[in-house]
Amino acid sequence: MSITHLDGEALKEALVSGLINLRNHKGEVDSLNVFPVPDGDTGTNMVMTMEGGIQVIAQDYQERVEDLLKKFARGVLLGARGNSGVILSQFFKGFALGAEGKKTLTTSEFSTAFGRGVEKAYESVITPTEGTMLTVMREGFEVIRDLSVTDFAELFAALMDEMRASLARTPDLLAVLKEAGVIDSGGAGFVYVFEGMEKALLGEALDDAGAGGLAGGAGFGAGHAPAKIDPAAFNADSELEYGYCTEFILQLQNAKVDIAAFDINTIIGYLESVGDSIVAVKDDDLVKVHVHSFKPGDILNYCQQFGEYISLKIENMSLQHNETLIVKGEEKPEMIRKETAIIACVSGRGLEKYFREIGADVIVKGGQTSNPSTEDFVEAFHRIDAQTIIILPCNSNIVIAAEQAAKVYGGDVPGVRIEVVKAKSVAEGYSALSMIDSSQSADRIISDMNGAIENVSTGLITKAIRDVDYTELAVKEGDYIGLDGDEVLSDSPNLIEACRGLLEKTAGIEDKAVVAVFYGKSVDQEVRDAFEKMITEHFPWLEYGFIDGGQDVYDFILAIE
Repeated sequence: MSITHLDGEALKEALVSGLINLRNHKGEVDSLNVFPVPDGDTGTNMVMTMEGGIQVIAQDYQERVEDLLKKFARGVLLGARGNSGVILSQFFKGFALGAEGKKTLTTSEFSTAFGRGVEKAYESVITPTEGTMLTVMREGFEVIRDLSVTDFAELFAALMDEMRASLARTPDLLAVLKEAGVIDSGGAGFVYVFEGMEKALLGEALDDAGAGGLAGGAGFGAGHAPAKIDPAAFNADSELEYGYCTEFILQLQNAKVDIAAFDINTIIGYLESVGDSIVAVKDDDLVKVHVHSFKPGDILNYCQQFGEYISLKIENMSLQHNETLIVKGEEKPEMIRKETAIIACVSGRGLEKYFREIGADVIVKGGQTSNPSTEDFVEAFHRIDAQTIIILPCNSNIVIAAEQAAKVYGGDVPGVRIEVVKAKSVAEGYSALSMIDSSQSADRIISDMNGAIENVSTGLITKAIRDVDYTELAVKEGDYIGLDGDEVLSDSPNLIEACRGLLEKTAGIEDKAVVAVFYGKSVDQEVRDAFEKMITEHFPWLEYGFIDGGQDVYDFILAIE
């Protein structure tokens, strides 16, 4: 049967199928890592970004494509994680702009919207790099832009043929892909999304290996196992100590309230009387709420007078308090009031504690394999009452999510200055925080941070998860490798020898004076003693200090100054 028009419901089914297909191939996309290290998270980030959009639209009937895409785009914008997720969210933002005013889409209108998506995706990256998902989506658009077909099956056949071919060509455009023997991971994820959409349009149902009924609205965030309740956590006489973390999306109903005139402060005022750690945002007819309270039922009853719930989550923080995140689920956080506040993004109990001790006001938990979303940053902003908020992403894959969050929040809360200081590693974030004088102006603090980042080198030690032949190194699976940014500098079956090789090849090591050594979960005292002996014997001019970072993935993170 020929499909010549897509309405909102048909497009929703296609988007859900796109997410399912991507999720079913998430592990494969994660494994397409340029470096042979166990930190690939592109597939995970893209899945969680798509989930942010699907969660908003799944239970909502939308006949008009325009209305559906507007809500979906807002959802992926807030759910965006990592560079790949932000680029994907910007594509769908552009796609939604291209569909404005449309009840249905013809093939020609679909192509036009796709083109707007490509434009927005390119605009989201300061220096677009070819050989990435940007190339895959652009070359796909160039094929369908002038294609004279009226059937979506024909349109998608041409689109998918070109995007798969473009994906296969990415190593020819990006040398690091060719050297590593992989195709671009973001491009692969994008292809899987549209492959899933094509299957839905052709009537092919997909089994969702991880969702457990996603298309029907259940199972969102699947793959995240439910918390195991320890029966010993409570007894018959115990009292609830921390309350409940309550999150929901409420769709306002015209039958209950004037949607256009509804003031979100009506809900915020009530929440302030019964809870704390409040985030409440209104976007057209959707209200998204996060609140900590001892009586979540009262909150749900109150808010239901304005609409109906699309999604709802309530978690008992008394069960979670030993595993609390710094931002989400923090134990009764107070509003931070100061002229200049600093947010740092790190993961690992030691890193989180240490970064707070040296000057971070709020920690957004995240790092390799666990990038925070745009919404996580927005929630952190709501915890701060300051003229200037400075963000230290501490990871190159988090920078543009932080920048996107700043734009989202700035549009909702004018008058607050948010600056992203582009610390692209834990070492750079540490160096930036160590140098600040909080009595100085925001401009001076930012300038000092940027100066500190320029003078620090980052060293990372981890285990290789596959064989890779580089120009000067033949890495074997299971070897320890030392990385400086985007370059593998050392390789050895021995952890300490890999550390020594990394330091020896660090640019200007003879002029460096201090090394801060953040050690991970797997590093015991014996290994630290061996590291100390190595650095004393071979780099006697370097002062050093050990800090328990508690991080995953990397045995050592070195801040070399």
